Amino acid sequence: MTEPTALTLVTGGSGFLAGHTIAQLLAAGHRVRTTARSAGREAEVRDTLTRAGADTTELSFVAADLTEDTGWAEAVAGASHVLHMASPFPPQQPDDPDDLIVPAREGTLRVLRAATAGGVRRVVLTSSFAAVGYSPRPAGWVYDESDWTDPSDDNDPYVLSKTLAERAAWDFVAATPGAPELTVINPVGVFGPVLGPKLSSSVGIIAMLLSGRPAPLPRASFAVVDVRDVADLHLRAMTSPVAAGQRYLASAGAAVTLPEIAATLRSRLGGRAAQVPEFVVDDDEFRAVAATRPELAIFAGLLGEPKQVSHAKATEMLGWQPRSAADAVTATAQSLLELSGSTR
Repeated sequence: MTEPTALTLVTGGSGFLAGHTIAQLLAAGHRVRTTARSAGREAEVRDTLTRAGADTTELSFVAADLTEDTGWAEAVAGASHVLHMASPFPPQQPDDPDDLIVPAREGTLRVLRAATAGGVRRVVLTSSFAAVGYSPRPAGWVYDESDWTDPSDDNDPYVLSKTLAERAAWDFVAATPGAPELTVINPVGVFGPVLGPKLSSSVGIIAMLLSGRPAPLPRASFAVVDVRDVADLHLRAMTSPVAAGQRYLASAGAAVTLPEIAATLRSRLGGRAAQVPEFVVDDDEFRAVAATRPELAIFAGLLGEPKQVSHAKATEMLGWQPRSAADAVTATAQSLLELSGSTR
């Protein structure tokens, strides 16, 4: 186990998952250092965590960018563990895939090189289900940690960036003497309570539903996990001896459809979910609508059989117990309503 006073570096401290993870580390008695692309982000991150109830006395900051070497030696200095969470996740896919692939892959290698030089014991890399489940499989396939997305398949730049970055990390530790232990977490869509007004892409879906979009509803589906549970899994992966060299899927279970999520919100939130759409359109009709409305393309790509995702490995090896998908999306919606001041 990590000593309570040990220093842990969390990269990308302004992120949704990183914020929850930093809060859990501080609550557990860890000293935490985090990075941001500029020193000007420190006040924002610290204020957000303080409003969420975290004591940030043992939190420090270093300015470091994934595209530059500057700052990373200082960031890892004295850290026993690194949770590498910083990675580009744009609201829209770039025209040039390298705009995502290069900072994701090279940034990961930059952090691993610095961690090796700094004597870091273990790096926990936040990868994604994108690196696991975006290559064709037979109907009814249950995805687990042995699955990989094939980089040669026709996937969008984000999927490719996460796949290539994780592959590069495993290759680095295998080929580099003195490299830290590596553990990888592969979350599905991350939902849960927001810490501030900056919304992640996943949380943005719930915000859309609360505002009456998309209408009509497609039968798009995706697996769900609560951000608090993903943060907890990172802490378990960081401290457990058996987690070294392992890869863990973070999911509440099988994928759920957008109509199922909408029904959960209407059932649990009552009048506060009055604008959530109800009418469901079939797949072909939705594809026709999405062809003229670029903002719907993300949902068109999620049509088809819902994917089955196993979290058995994390449960059995690390004792991890995630909340249900229904609880995760409800908590997301409740926090968004509180943020907007709605109490109906």
